Amino acid sequence: MAVKTISRNFLKFLVVILAFQDVAAGVAGSIMADIIKAFPQYDPTIVMLVATFPGLIQIVPALFYGKLSKMFKKRTLLFVGLSLFIIGGVLPTFIDNLWLIIAMRGILGLGVGITMPLSVDVITDFFDGRERDFLIGFGTSTIACIGAIFFQLVGGILADAYGWHYGFLTYLFPIWILAITILYLPEPEKKQVSKVDSNQAAVKIKLPKAIYWVSLGQVLYSALIFGYVVNISVVIQADKLGNATEAGLAISIFTFGTLIAGFLFGKIKHKLPTMYLPLAVLMTGVGMAICYYSPTLTMILIGSVFGGFAMGIGIPGVFTRVSELTPVGAPSNVGLVVAGQGVGGILGPFGFQVIQNIFNQDIGRFPLAVSAIGLVALAIIWAISVMKPKRDIEATLSQ
Repeated sequence: MAVKTISRNFLKFLVVILAFQDVAAGVAGSIMADIIKAFPQYDPTIVMLVATFPGLIQIVPALFYGKLSKMFKKRTLLFVGLSLFIIGGVLPTFIDNLWLIIAMRGILGLGVGITMPLSVDVITDFFDGRERDFLIGFGTSTIACIGAIFFQLVGGILADAYGWHYGFLTYLFPIWILAITILYLPEPEKKQVSKVDSNQAAVKIKLPKAIYWVSLGQVLYSALIFGYVVNISVVIQADKLGNATEAGLAISIFTFGTLIAGFLFGKIKHKLPTMYLPLAVLMTGVGMAICYYSPTLTMILIGSVFGGFAMGIGIPGVFTRVSELTPVGAPSNVGLVVAGQGVGGILGPFGFQVIQNIFNQDIGRFPLAVSAIGLVALAIIWAISVMKPKRDIEATLSQ
């Protein structure tokens, strides 16, 4: 199918809009109370798989995204990923069996595991330098947050108006994204590697070990942020600083901070080309610390927007760093970052539970303190690593 010639600005729109559904699995979270009521015969932990299962399944295609991007065209991956996302997202509307709903959510997770790294990969295919940095920040922070707000809000409205099944109809929305990108987004040109001897059996590409260390850092970063997401509402209500609505406001403020940061990521990275990532992680930890020490709702909101803004720099920062470290001609490694996010989200609850048991502490402020300390420690480690002289830390892989 021939793709029409488009302007550079329209190309920018097409590549960033792919991030709209990056965190859209949150629809289930906004209607989870209704779903739990609909299946009283099941333990709530089992029912909550409707919300958590996509995050687990997305790890699988994300881990193999580099190989998939070598085997298939980007437009093919886009079509498959968005199709899986829409099919797995919408079908629970018509299903009353919990296990089938969870299976459909797994299909949605497969789609996210393809489209999420793809949304960053196509940016690096078409753009570089400050343009690339701005678009990665704008896509992974601003557009992704707008998408998250849209899916949760509209899903909740449909569920309240017509029943929880109808909340899943929100996943029909990306059909227009699928249509417009298939019609207009061109296939990126394959990046050329240096000439090699024609008799050489395989091209040897040296992949920096730093890619794996940054991806591991993403696992820890995602796991530590979990301490805020789960506990901030507990702190607000348990300490009588506000009600459920105001607890939701804190999380919304956190998301708003992330959204705003997406606009500024490119400029911040340009001003701090080596320290932007450690600084973002440190600021996230400071935001957690403010929330931990906050005696009032106002201070919690300040800490939330501070931490959210920092995360809006940290998430695209990891994607950008891995993209920069990947040699020309090597498979894309942004899938490792997506997998790291998924693994961190899964391990986070278990890690916090272990630490709480060790110190005989409960949920609430204590996990916020753990998040703050862990993030500051991670920031220090990252800062030391970027200040060290460059060494030969490359592993030879056979392409």
